[in-house]
Amino acid sequence: MSTGIAVVTGAARGIGAATVDRLMEDGYTVVGMDVLPAAEPSPMAAKYPERYRYRVADVSDEAAVGQVFGDLDRVDLLVNVAGTVVVKPFLDTTWDDYRRVVDVNLGGTILTCRHAVPLMRDGAVIVNVASVSGHIGQTQHVVYAASKGAVLSMTRGLAWELAPLGIRVNSVSPGSVDTAMLREDIGIEARRLGLPFEQVKAEREREQALGRWARPEEIAHAIAFLASDRSSFITGTDLLVDSGWVAK
Repeated sequence: MSTGIAVVTGAARGIGAATVDRLMEDGYTVVGMDVLPAAEPSPMAAKYPERYRYRVADVSDEAAVGQVFGDLDRVDLLVNVAGTVVVKPFLDTTWDDYRRVVDVNLGGTILTCRHAVPLMRDGAVIVNVASVSGHIGQTQHVVYAASKGAVLSMTRGLAWELAPLGIRVNSVSPGSVDTAMLREDIGIEARRLGLPFEQVKAEREREQALGRWARPEEIAHAIAFLASDRSSFITGTDLLVDSGWVAK
């Protein structure tokens, strides 16, 4: 059971919301950040409202990020979940598409780390959410994959830089997770192919070694492991939670 302060970006839905619940279950006081307005309180936030604060902030906006962290005296755990994706052929991807994906996925991770680290002490942890896309070649995801590959490289470099301070830095690379973002992704593919959504979804599930998509809470469990003392000798590492995708 932890009594520390955790900051979770992308906290409004999906993996971020599941991570908030899991960390609160582990005893953390959690500050959730998201560009979206707060949705219905999660089960744990509703149960322990005194241990959850929600802030509307765009992680790619340094002033907004600075305001969130400026209200904190310490940070024991930072979990960078916030992300966005563009699903387009490379030649159809605009410079605005590129800027938004890179500014959120990489820039947002850099900004939150820059503002969190001065508030951290020996024993603090950073967990960045990358993606299986940062490990494989994937059509129509070139810019997204590049941004997540950069998060993987950043995680390794930051782990070495912060190790003398006793701060561990790791990442998690989810595969296909049943979130609104993936469903939007599959919807785009279904429309492009002229097929029903459920048919394309079923085909993509069959591509998984375990025959299904992950649940958001399964990624949250992996994040909680890397945040805990059970992973006290792990830093600079990426944990694949991908149903064997990279192993194929």
